[in-house]
Amino acid sequence: MKSLPVLLLAVGLSPAPAFAAAPSTLPAWDALSPAQRDLVIAPIRDRWNANPDARTRMYEHARRWQQLTPQERATARHGMWKWERMDPAKREAVRALFHKMRDMTPEQRQQLRDRWRAMTPQQRRDWVEANRAQGD
Repeated sequence: MKSLPVLLLAVGLSPAPAFAAAPSTLPAWDALSPAQRDLVIAPIRDRWNANPDARTRMYEHARRWQQLTPQERATARHGMWKWERMDPAKREAVRALFHKMRDMTPEQRQQLRDRWRAMTPQQRRDWVEANRAQGD
């Protein structure tokens, strides 16, 4: 089942903790032992079983991940790395901008980006408060 490593990557899990005591170079997926494969898959299996309502989203995410080019995957990993290190206030702003821009045309998005860059920090905080993403 070669799609499981892709599924693992697609949901942002890293196998590194599972192999903390493993040799520095591990074989390709097909050469892993059943125990090693289980270590890699266990976190995603737990998430899958614990979240029946999220299974469709998780599966579609993995399917889209497989279709990405290596460069697109690298860009996505970098974006996830930046998101994980972002302070909560900046995350809230990014989330609000994303939800606001989701239904905009490219021209409208550019106009909002230009407005955002011209705003003072207080104006940005006010904008985020007024345009908070649903569910926040």
